Amino acid sequence: MLIGRSVPKIEGLVAVTGLSPLIRCSIVIGDPGLISAFVEMWQRETNTFHLPIGELMITLDDVLSLLHLPISDAFHSFHALYVDKAIFLLIELLEVSAEEARAETTRSRGAYVRLGWVRDIYEMRCQARRWVVAAHAYLLHLVGCTFFF
Repeated sequence: MLIGRSVPKIEGLVAVTGLSPLIRCSIVIGDPGLISAFVEMWQRETNTFHLPIGELMITLDDVLSLLHLPISDAFHSFHALYVDKAIFLLIELLEVSAEEARAETTRSRGAYVRLGWVRDIYEMRCQARRWVVAAHAYLLHLVGCTFFF
């Protein structure tokens, strides 16, 4: 499922984002049983884990320590991504057709894409030497594997 290291042609583009540390700590290499146990203990309402020893919250310091991502700017507030906007972004950033984007969001039942689909887009864009688009796909896959797998 993992793409692995980026091709040399996009390493600079990936490095500029500050997300390169995620390459070494993708959750896919973790223990699926342990991850499932933590997912079951996550309380969405309070953004905490309810463990036998008590409540546990992930802090920004934890993000820095575990993912090696620098926390250096203001928080970003996210808004719901609607399917039409997701399709627009897929067309613009991954250079897929509107039909491909619509088919993928329909298959994924919402403003989502499958990691395998993104991996395939990455490989096709590398073969076509579309390096900026390949970097977009690589980063989407990397973040997806780390945070949403």
